[in-house]
Amino acid sequence: MKAFFLQRSGRERWLILLYAGIALAWWGTSLLGRSRAHLQLWQSAQQEKAAQELWLANRDDIMARVATAGRSLDPAQALDSAQSFAALNAMLKGLNADLGSQRTDRTEQFALHSVQVNIRQAGLPALLQFYEKLSARAPYLGIDQCVLATDRANSGLLNANFRIYSVEVVAPAK
Repeated sequence: MKAFFLQRSGRERWLILLYAGIALAWWGTSLLGRSRAHLQLWQSAQQEKAAQELWLANRDDIMARVATAGRSLDPAQALDSAQSFAALNAMLKGLNADLGSQRTDRTEQFALHSVQVNIRQAGLPALLQFYEKLSARAPYLGIDQCVLATDRANSGLLNANFRIYSVEVVAPAK
């Protein structure tokens, strides 16, 4: 390789060195980008591990709180899937809204019903009024997830996507 390089003219040597330098710089930046991505992934995994260890360390306290909260819920105020759907329809009256299909997750003590609600072209006061109505039914009805965006056609209006849950107390099987 050295003989090949030394047999070249001075101009060719400079070009070979220039191209080798460009290739090395290109490879180095690519390596740096991949290394950064791996470092961020590793740091994210470490943070997730720390959070999971915290949850596991406080498991007994969390389970005690869940049991206490379960005893404090009034089964008469809890909503089944049909009641929660009807309550949401009443709260959404006057808004341009779509209700998605309901999904139910069951445990021994509770049934958690969730539904996707999409509100289009609503003013902020109308959304706040809906939020107030929903908050009045807490903890039996609440917001699990919320995404707000301005409407493309009219920047004074908002589009909102909610995932709303309702809690039903399940009677223990005898």
